[in-house]
Amino acid sequence: MPYLVGALLVAAGLLLYWELIVAEGTHLGAGVVIWLYDLVAPRYERIKNFKLDLDDAYVGWPLAVALVNQASPRVLDVAAGTGRVARSALRQVAFTGLVVNADLSMRMLRDGRPRAAPWPGRTAWLCSPADRLPFADGVFDAVTCLEAMEFFPQPAAALAECVRVLRPGGWLVVTNRVGFSARWLAGKTFSRAAFRNRLAALPLEAVRVEPWQAEYDLAWARKRSPGDEDADHSLLSA
Repeated sequence: MPYLVGALLVAAGLLLYWELIVAEGTHLGAGVVIWLYDLVAPRYERIKNFKLDLDDAYVGWPLAVALVNQASPRVLDVAAGTGRVARSALRQVAFTGLVVNADLSMRMLRDGRPRAAPWPGRTAWLCSPADRLPFADGVFDAVTCLEAMEFFPQPAAALAECVRVLRPGGWLVVTNRVGFSARWLAGKTFSRAAFRNRLAALPLEAVRVEPWQAEYDLAWARKRSPGDEDADHSLLSA
């Protein structure tokens, strides 16, 4: 009996570790996910150990180039956390716009604000769910959502919302988790084929999907203009 109890305790511990650390609470509901991010907010940047050169090469610089002809572009970062995307974009001389950072973790947003202090007036911070964004249609020149879709209660709805608030001709930058752990996040991630099909079902064109970090695919896509049936809808995989 003691061996059985011990085995059950080990199994429960492993399950708890998986759900809280690896899956980051996604199967336990949005409240748990928000609580976990609030809990780790002061240590989040150290835990993630973001590589500035990689962020700038894959996000900040390409975003600045894509928006270079847009006067004072507006960017929305969904599930922004501490403003990683904002800082990468703002580090680029060619980027002259504003980044709105939306997240449901108030502590992550609070920790991110002072990190954007070198760029006064260039960021805004908003507590908002990803699947019900409080913006009118087509108000942003770019919408980003990195390494977060799998933690939303309704990933497909969040993806559609990101496209809704994007102006025609604007750019969507979003990731899909595809690493080993993705298969255990039931209903929270898309297979590579399903992700491409989901993007193809939205009013997007010039879609490019490429590997991102070790666990994700990164997609870039441009929103089509209304009534544009002749646009190139092909998916170009790197």
